[in-house]
Amino acid sequence: MSAVRKPTKQIDPFRRSLYAKIEIAKKELGLDDDAYRDIIAQKFAGKSSRTQLGNRQLDELIQHFKSLGFKPRRRAPKRAGRAQLSSSDTARKIRALWVSLYHLGMLSDPSESAMGAFIKRQAKVDDARFLAPEEAYKVIEALKSWATREAKVNWASYPVGLRDKIERPRCRVLEAQWKILHGNLDKLQLSLWAEKFVQSPCQISYVHLDDDQADRAIEAMGAKVRALKGAAQ
Repeated sequence: MSAVRKPTKQIDPFRRSLYAKIEIAKKELGLDDDAYRDIIAQKFAGKSSRTQLGNRQLDELIQHFKSLGFKPRRRAPKRAGRAQLSSSDTARKIRALWVSLYHLGMLSDPSESAMGAFIKRQAKVDDARFLAPEEAYKVIEALKSWATREAKVNWASYPVGLRDKIERPRCRVLEAQWKILHGNLDKLQLSLWAEKFVQSPCQISYVHLDDDQADRAIEAMGAKVRALKGAAQ
């Protein structure tokens, strides 16, 4: 009599995406299995494997890998234009902020050329690749201040545990979009919407969306924001 196989436990897409990032981080940081397990044991007492960690702890582990030098690759936003895009961290941040303004209903033209014109008004060049550090800082702060002033975006970090904090600017954009659409921020309802949008089989918070999921959510909600603002004009 053949043995009865136990059904394979399905991993939800959000958790699978966290696993994938952890594998990439291990490879980029050159961590063998022993070093990897040591890190988990040091950060999470009594744990030695990712399967023993909750989603929030997996995210904390990824943030720790980032502090060690891990830099996840990110896809360029769909609305950034067709021109060849620079890949520096600063340029990506500027572009992400620019596209966020579009999805907050604050821009009618999210193209590279329009972004270049804005950069030129703030600095001496019209390409993020050629900004000096102090110029890049000026551009980034100008974009963030614009979003805060016009769309009430709160750029504060999120607390994790008792001491740590994580940066989730995309989630702050989602919060601002929700307030534009609904008049106030209901974090539970936003989480339920995000959970349904990414088709997660388990309960998650919008704060735990990965970058790709958050970008898609921002784009989807941005269409509603622009439709609302267009109807109001």
